[in-house]
Amino acid sequence: MRARRRRDRTKRGGVDEAVAPQACRGTELDSGIETDSGSEETTCQKIPVEADFLYAYSTAPGYYSWRNSAKGSWFIQSLCEMLQEHARKLELMQILTRVNRRVAEYESCSTLQDFHAKKQIPCIVSMLTKEFYFPS
Repeated sequence: MRARRRRDRTKRGGVDEAVAPQACRGTELDSGIETDSGSEETTCQKIPVEADFLYAYSTAPGYYSWRNSAKGSWFIQSLCEMLQEHARKLELMQILTRVNRRVAEYESCSTLQDFHAKKQIPCIVSMLTKEFYFPS
């Protein structure tokens, strides 16, 4: 599957692609949970159990996560830089997209051939139901 993806990407000329499969990912059924964060008129609101979580993984599933011995991990370096630069003006997913771009620009430099000239891309999994802005 990975080799096919690389070949397909070369054919696309490096163009981004979005895929949205509609398929079950398990057998659990979500009964939801009640929240009291609604308005006064609706004191309780039922939301999905997994709603309003965001996972920011340093790398895609199955891949190595790189770090610089002096500066730290590529992901945390990039996350801190992008938060410092954009936290007061951009929505969180916009910031994380910039983190992805920054990490993708890095390339490993190692004396070990198997570890030399390698890349990394973070994996952002969002179940957010609304935009998230940091307080000013």
